[in-house]
Amino acid sequence: MSINRDMSLWMLQRNDETRTPSGASREKWVDVETIMAAVYKKGEMRVTSNVRYQEASHTGLTYYKAFAKKKEYRLVREEQYLQITSCNIEGRLTNLLLKEMEDYGG
Repeated sequence: MSINRDMSLWMLQRNDETRTPSGASREKWVDVETIMAAVYKKGEMRVTSNVRYQEASHTGLTYYKAFAKKKEYRLVREEQYLQITSCNIEGRLTNLLLKEMEDYGG
């Protein structure tokens, strides 16, 4: 299995929370960049005590490293929305833990 062969184009989006005139907060997903990422459905055979890993539905690998701390990101492709719950930029590839989102959230 080759990771480079499995890479496909995904739109990386960042959640910019804005305020309405009434003061309520509203989510607004803004396109950041089109990136190459290999996304895999998480295997259920692995047992771990990490809560973030247990909640994740997919894992991913990408060469993209410019994730800002304290920001929410998601990957979008063909009506599939994967929220990035954790990323580790150490090493040659960035490791992503992804959770499938039911609706696109605006």
